[in-house]
Amino acid sequence: MTMGVANLYRSAALGLTLLLAPGLVMAQQAINPAVFQVLSAAQKAQQDGDLGKARTVLSGALDSAAAGSLELALIQQRLGYLAIAAKQNRQAIDWLRKALAHDQLDAPAARQDQLNLAQLLAAEGQYGEAARLLERVQAGGALSLEQKQLLVQCYSQAREYAKAIPLAEQVVRANPAADDVWYQLLVGMNYQQERYDSAAQWQKVLLKRAPQNREHWRQLAGLQSQAGKQPAAAATLRLAHEAGVGLTQPDLDNLVALQVNAGAPWQAARLLEELMAQKLLPVNAARQERLAQLWTLARDRERARDAWVAVANGSGRSDHWLRLAGIQLEEGQWSDLLATLKRAQSGASSQQRQLIRQWEGYARSAIENNS
Repeated sequence: MTMGVANLYRSAALGLTLLLAPGLVMAQQAINPAVFQVLSAAQKAQQDGDLGKARTVLSGALDSAAAGSLELALIQQRLGYLAIAAKQNRQAIDWLRKALAHDQLDAPAARQDQLNLAQLLAAEGQYGEAARLLERVQAGGALSLEQKQLLVQCYSQAREYAKAIPLAEQVVRANPAADDVWYQLLVGMNYQQERYDSAAQWQKVLLKRAPQNREHWRQLAGLQSQAGKQPAAAATLRLAHEAGVGLTQPDLDNLVALQVNAGAPWQAARLLEELMAQKLLPVNAARQERLAQLWTLARDRERARDAWVAVANGSGRSDHWLRLAGIQLEEGQWSDLLATLKRAQSGASSQQRQLIRQWEGYARSAIENNS
């Protein structure tokens, strides 16, 4: 990413709020009394802090539980929560997957297990799978604000920005005092989707929160320019200057350069033009030449031609006249081309003279063929 937006684009930290045990949910379902005793003994051992004993008790009962049964699901579920308590996320993921696969747990227990499994998957960087799991949970009932936040984070990390953006908007509208990172996330995701206007609107929230932060002004101007609103971008920089947090001339020149790096030479040229027009950047020969180069790079021939005329008239340099001649050659403006080449003669190098003679030949031949 460009324009420094990459510095803003980062996900909020994933905060795990996993249950260390699902409680005696199994007591609400009819299960084999022997398995209930095993589960109870394992839970007591865990509560006493003896995770090894709890795991041994549960592991010993695995083979006696029927395949696909509720009893097997409950044992695997408990092993999953033991792994969580031991901070063994990958083992916990494996056990909870197995427990849920039987489709035997009652709805509240299964939902909690799915939520915890989604958080484990996210913590292990498996964001796409975590997002799919949270989508299934959401289909069965609305997510809490905290759970929506987790889903946004998973979508954003999986680069599913189109899904993440509307959900992130729900998060900040439900809690306008949300941390800056949520607004930064919205700026970054909208930027990735090339929704520069929307990115600029969220950037304004950050600017309002910290108006003395110079970077916020720069980011906003960059986004406005990327959206093709160069006058608005220049106005933003003017306001920053009037607020006493204006950017230096090198900062403004760099902002133009960043537009070029973003693959937007036309926007860069318009921004430079506006900055000079509003006297935020002084007009000098180097910037006039840069403007002509940018219009040429943007393939806006009319503006490029006018810019090179101004530059060449100011400098009288052969290379500047030849830049103008190149545009006239491309457009087939043969008479104008001959006049420009004549002006390029003075001070031309031997290599430039050779090019001038070659182009004069093209122009005269074209005029003769058209006469």
